[in-house]
Amino acid sequence: MKTSMVFLLILIFCYLCRAQEHSHDNDILLQGVENKAEEGVQELERQTDMLAELIALREMVVEQSVELRHLTARVTAAENLVEKLQMENSAMEARMTTTENLMERLQMENSAMEARMTAAESMAEELQMENDAQATELAVSQEKLSSLQQRVTVSENHVAELERQQEVRKLAFSVSLLESGEGNTEKEDVQLIYRKIFTNVGNHYNPNTGYFTAPVKGIYYFRFTGHIAHSDASMRMGLFKNSDLIVTSGDRATTSTDPEDNASNGVVVQLEVGDVVSVQLFGKIWDDQYHRSTFSGFLLFAL
Repeated sequence: MKTSMVFLLILIFCYLCRAQEHSHDNDILLQGVENKAEEGVQELERQTDMLAELIALREMVVEQSVELRHLTARVTAAENLVEKLQMENSAMEARMTTTENLMERLQMENSAMEARMTAAESMAEELQMENDAQATELAVSQEKLSSLQQRVTVSENHVAELERQQEVRKLAFSVSLLESGEGNTEKEDVQLIYRKIFTNVGNHYNPNTGYFTAPVKGIYYFRFTGHIAHSDASMRMGLFKNSDLIVTSGDRATTSTDPEDNASNGVVVQLEVGDVVSVQLFGKIWDDQYHRSTFSGFLLFAL
């Protein structure tokens, strides 16, 4: 359009030059041309303004195009982001679906577990009831057993006492002065220690001290014998309970016409537990391989 306007102006200029040659004849025509030229200039100014506006509009369009490209890029990025988010959302939905399925499965398992727990609790309650009943029966049985044990203990103690008494009743001893050899033993009011053991049931005679110790309260029988031979001293024997003299026996010294002699005695005596019995000698007493001097005793019955 701008080229057309320039071409028009050139035509007008040429026309004006020719018109000068024919100025007189063409005054009226020149006036018309001038008017046309003025209108053309005005039209040219209008078109120039329009061209400026178009240029501004073009620049605006360019700017908007740039902005549109940026906006398109942003929209594309946003679409990509949305697509990515949609994919992530799809993945999340898939995971949620899997999680929901897993939760449903866990709920089903939990329900089954609760059912099993309920059954187990019921069973445990039944077992507890059975256990309580058994505990009660056990307690009753234990009480009965304890009573029986007490009765058994009493019976065992009674049996033990009877056995002890029976064993105690089996009490006897018989001893001789010398275990071997022969000869006189001389003492002055000291208990004789009989070394040769014939019988010592219960071991209540002590061959180291010469004492018999009573293990039980009861009635006892004791007997002692003494032989005198080849002695210039008399023989006096005494049976002692603790430190008390009970009975005695003895004989005078031997002579050529009476070279040997015997003496003896016996007694039934009551003893308490722990009492001791012994034979004491003052003078001389003979014993040999024939065991002529003895000391014996036994329990008649317990009290």
